[in-house]
Amino acid sequence: MPASPPRDRFRAEITALRAVAVMLVVLFHLWPGRLPGGYIGVDVFFVISGFLITGHLLRETADTGRVDLARFWARRARRLLPAAYLVLAVSAIAVWLWMPLVSWRQNFKEIVASALYVQNWALAADSVDYLAAENDPTAVQHYWTLSIEEQFYLVWPLLVLLATVLAVRMGRSRRLMVAIVLGAATAASLAYSLWITQANPPAAYFVTPARAWQFGAGALLALWMGSATVRRGTPTALLSWAGFLTLAWCGFVYDESTPFPGTAAIVPVVATLVVIWAGEPRGLLSPAPLMRWRPTHTLGEISYSMYLWHWPPIVILPFVLGAELGFWERVGILVFTIVVSWATKRWVEDPVRFTHRFGLRRPATTGLATLVGAALLVGGSMVGVQSAASAQERAAKVAAQLEEDAPPCFGAASRDPENPCHNPDLDDQLIPTPEAVVTDYAKDYPGCFAGVHDTELNDCTFGDLSDRSLPHVTLLGDSHARSFLPALVRMADQKLITLSAQLKSSCSWTRDEIRHDDPLRVSSCQEWKQNLQKWLLDRTDSTDLILTTGYAQMLTGSYDERVESMEAAWQPVVDRGVRVVAIRDNPRLPRAPQKCLSQLDEITPDACAFTREEALSKFDAFAATGRRVDGAQTLDLSDLYCDDETCPAIIGGVNVYRDITHLSVTYVRTMTPYVYRRLVDMNALPRPS
Repeated sequence: MPASPPRDRFRAEITALRAVAVMLVVLFHLWPGRLPGGYIGVDVFFVISGFLITGHLLRETADTGRVDLARFWARRARRLLPAAYLVLAVSAIAVWLWMPLVSWRQNFKEIVASALYVQNWALAADSVDYLAAENDPTAVQHYWTLSIEEQFYLVWPLLVLLATVLAVRMGRSRRLMVAIVLGAATAASLAYSLWITQANPPAAYFVTPARAWQFGAGALLALWMGSATVRRGTPTALLSWAGFLTLAWCGFVYDESTPFPGTAAIVPVVATLVVIWAGEPRGLLSPAPLMRWRPTHTLGEISYSMYLWHWPPIVILPFVLGAELGFWERVGILVFTIVVSWATKRWVEDPVRFTHRFGLRRPATTGLATLVGAALLVGGSMVGVQSAASAQERAAKVAAQLEEDAPPCFGAASRDPENPCHNPDLDDQLIPTPEAVVTDYAKDYPGCFAGVHDTELNDCTFGDLSDRSLPHVTLLGDSHARSFLPALVRMADQKLITLSAQLKSSCSWTRDEIRHDDPLRVSSCQEWKQNLQKWLLDRTDSTDLILTTGYAQMLTGSYDERVESMEAAWQPVVDRGVRVVAIRDNPRLPRAPQKCLSQLDEITPDACAFTREEALSKFDAFAATGRRVDGAQTLDLSDLYCDDETCPAIIGGVNVYRDITHLSVTYVRTMTPYVYRRLVDMNALPRPS
């Protein structure tokens, strides 16, 4: 390998790519509708990192025959951690000061994950965790990319070192062996990325093995190019322009529906490689003047700090203002990001990076400073997590006690069709509180809810099944059906019914596939439903009633096709004499009610309400199929959620919704007598003797 070039050599194409990449990301986050594919700026950064870091490692092995791992990691820490830890600390303080308690737990947990550089794995886990999938973005969610970079910096020099050792021991060319090892790692990562993008798209976006090939692509270019050279002439200039224009095209054409990374990521990666290979071409059509333009140079120099600073204000500022961000607020965030990033580069990044004070040039000292910084961030964040957990626990105890000894007109009792009432003492109540309602789901019934990728049926029964004097009810469906489990369990406890439940995340009782971007979730649902159909047919003699519902918006096909799909699944059971009652799906809200409720200075019964049109205007195949199939009926509980015009977020002092699509268990339990009464009135259950 050639000897190291001068350290201060300015690479205009790299600086320009950094400027383009950071502006793609920042503008995408500020105006996602205008630049829907701006997220590809992250991929540009990954390629640049792979190219520069690998080039450095190759030159070091060529000059010294070894890789000084401690020195390498210390340099990376001095370069990246001061600004990263500063933004994490400021974000933690801002979360504590301005964000509602309901958001603390998730925010502080992700600050911990970011400080330890495992944020991408935390987000990957949440993306396949049904309960966490609808979490609002946190102030540090963008640190997932930095986590991947740090993991790359940990592993990649080890691969170069391994290749160097193998070359010495086998008597082979060092350059050839490095190419083989890095090429194999890159190819394996690309193959994995293509597979997981199809098999598990939510996780594919975040996991390191699906992204490593992008670093590897830059690494292989560094290995191939050796020392950078200036390529003159019009063809090279046009090639450079083509790379930049391709990145812009991806930014405008790609969107959230584009399977990513997978094959779609190959385009921006190749475009970045082309720009780096072309270098700084000369000639009349060269982009070099724009590359060396002062604003381009400045944006490239501060791109790292810009990436760190731009996101927290987007998340936190709406809570400070008490309103969503408008155009001028977004412009203000952009200006703030540029100014504070320049200041961070000037007074934080560079001083720590180049200092000779305090012994920070020694790897051991750098390592110790890193551990101290991480410990302070983790310790402070855990205080926030514990504060939120304690508040949730206290609020849950209050809710449970109040539910056990419910006052008049509590929850759905205020909407009793036969005796509606109003209790003024509940006008300023909110049970559970916003911070507690996030855990207010049917979690107390282990074994009753199959996971997103499970295919085995549940063993979930309540009451004395040998008592045939009681009607036996089977509850089927997804998490929306699961919401009714506590009410039905209460009926079983009161010896009104016996109960079985077959419930699976994101899986309704239909024939056709559900709408989801996770193919494994779709296929496991189909297999689970096949097992369910056989299970139901084997038990028709002992089943008196099937209750079913689900998230209506996850069904596929036209309105008629959705009904036909449901009818095809239900009809064989109905033909054997089992009555089916479809519960109309609960309201789907346009915005998260807890975000609104958590910011109220005063609780009022009409606070954070939604219009009936917003919440209940969508087509509901469950209700339609219940009306269409002979032997089936529809149970419409909409009047317990909404009046003629509005759907309140608070009913009878009870917090109705856990999130935008799920009811709180506390409210569902208050619905128990009214659900039972209606099932009796429609002759789905016998009248008690």
